[in-house]
Amino acid sequence: MAYAEKRGSKWRVRYVRPDGSTASQSGFETKKAALNWGEDQEAGIRRHSWNDPRDGAALLVDWVELWWSGQDLEATTEAKYRYLIDHHIVPAFGNRPVNTFTSPEEIVAWEKRTRTNGFSHRTAADARSLLGTVLGDAKERGMVASNVAVKRRGRGRKRARRAIAVRGPEKVWATPLQTLLLAERCALLSGRDDDFVLIVLTAYTGMRWGEVHGLERPACRLDRLQVDWQLRELAGRLEMVPPKDDSHRPVDLPPFLAGLVSGQSVRSQGRCACPGRTPECGGRGQYLFLSPDGSHHRRSNYARRMFQPGADGRYPKGNRQTGKRVLVDTTEWPGVPLPAWPDAVPGQPFHPPRGKGIRVVTEEDSPSVWLPLIEGLTPHGLRHSHKTWMLEDAVPEVLQAERLGHTVPGIAACTPMSRTPCGTISKPSSSAAGRERCKNGSGSVRPLRFRRSTTFWRPPRSGPTRRSCVSRALRESCCGRDRGARLVPPVRLRRVMTRRCSCDLVRVGGR
Repeated sequence: MAYAEKRGSKWRVRYVRPDGSTASQSGFETKKAALNWGEDQEAGIRRHSWNDPRDGAALLVDWVELWWSGQDLEATTEAKYRYLIDHHIVPAFGNRPVNTFTSPEEIVAWEKRTRTNGFSHRTAADARSLLGTVLGDAKERGMVASNVAVKRRGRGRKRARRAIAVRGPEKVWATPLQTLLLAERCALLSGRDDDFVLIVLTAYTGMRWGEVHGLERPACRLDRLQVDWQLRELAGRLEMVPPKDDSHRPVDLPPFLAGLVSGQSVRSQGRCACPGRTPECGGRGQYLFLSPDGSHHRRSNYARRMFQPGADGRYPKGNRQTGKRVLVDTTEWPGVPLPAWPDAVPGQPFHPPRGKGIRVVTEEDSPSVWLPLIEGLTPHGLRHSHKTWMLEDAVPEVLQAERLGHTVPGIAACTPMSRTPCGTISKPSSSAAGRERCKNGSGSVRPLRFRRSTTFWRPPRSGPTRRSCVSRALRESCCGRDRGARLVPPVRLRRVMTRRCSCDLVRVGGR
């Protein structure tokens, strides 16, 4: 039975633990308060719901490690939580006892301080949410009286919440014509038809980047693809895992894309270069898209070398790169990429770079640079583009969700009667993009790829042939270039086109 003792101006209570030892708690103002607290502890012991108050004195860093050992999370979620714990929660509160978290205002100030230190609103909110989860489990064990990290609904600036949740940053998306031109540029940069099919397939199916690179030949079924796996890259390691949220689904293909995918499946007969009898990536090795040496495309490497130069018309800046413009030789339209030139400094003479391994470019080579197609576009932006196209085509919401791998509350799946192949919806947009592309030339530097991509937009018989359309006279008359343009550094580029054409080239020169 609990009893109280006078200790100076305060009262101390003693009670018996489940193991028979005596425990005490000091600091009570009155004898009654001390006895009530002790009797509550003994009542909890009898109901087998008692939590030792000494657990609340544990440091947060120790409790977090104990809590972490009991979590079963996806690899990506685990990496995200580990980052928030190691870089935000533990540095701020790691040396604090768990039972000292009693002030909600302290947590609010910490969240605001995180935002002002240069981190995004999303990172600050995720860090606070994770801290609330950790303290919530501590509360269930009796280590803390209340969870002060939980954000109460209706608190804070509504304007800021709506701006983040509703508006947010504007997503960049591409039109069908921009997608076709981007795919052509990526193929020119790599010198392979595979990249043309890769970009077009991503845009016209809305598949995630990992799902596209996880496609294997058995998943190609004539007019549709079966999405059952994705190739996930985490901490430099690639592995085959189910798609996000287990969104297994069939994806219908428009007829022109079905032909491109079939041709790609025939060409990609090799096996991935992952070592071992069983590929390290976890798949069967029969991937649809691989690099020239048989390895898998890395997201950052592909974006740096192919996607961003094609979309922005400029190589991205980096530790060893200065963001040079993409220089092309337009002897063959729309231009063969050349080694990039550095930007000239205004007021200083410029000389084209020369040296071992650098091709000498003269005025006869007709050097030009690519204009930006759509700046800021990312591979995931092609998925947003496909969503936009479906909205423009008035595709029912349930069919949009099925195609993108999302779920609609209250609807488990689409029935065969209500499911219209979305592949036929892409036909008008692809045809219009192809016709617009052919207005500026019915051929390409890569005729094999261009011929296979023109199922719905064959050039007129009376028009110029592939070779004649890339001649210098037709190229200059199409874009309004000056035949006698002199060679000048890229920093002094001047757009001399009288109208915009899909080649999006600027001659390095012109008066």
